[in-house]
Amino acid sequence: MNGPGLSGYGARMSSKARRRPSKQELAETADSPVEQNLMLAKYVIDAAQREMAEKARKRVPALRMGAVAGVLGTMAVAASYRMNLALLERKLPPEAAALVATAVYSGGASAAALAAVRRWRGLPTPLPTETAKQVAEIIQEAAD
Repeated sequence: MNGPGLSGYGARMSSKARRRPSKQELAETADSPVEQNLMLAKYVIDAAQREMAEKARKRVPALRMGAVAGVLGTMAVAASYRMNLALLERKLPPEAAALVATAVYSGGASAAALAAVRRWRGLPTPLPTETAKQVAEIIQEAAD
């Protein structure tokens, strides 16, 4: 699962339990600097993938809300447009009835879209920012 020469570190650990390998762990599990760099690169790639997947999972409710808003808006328009126009045309001219129906549908769709956008903006970006910080720390430690 971890590839050749990498089976000593990180095998079958949960995503919460994984941590950056220390210099000592790298030296113990890898024979050469090339193997140490490969092991560290694999760790960074795995950490970035885990972080991006976790952030993407947090966005699922906002995506669902957006999909619900779109589906409900479409269904409402398809199911009630003609009925609303017929009812409005009893009191208003056809042009005014169409304008009122359009304004009501647009307002509902805008409110649902606004709710989805607010949920979306409250979430972190789906980029591996924590992994990037760890890589910066590793580089800083290597420079020291």
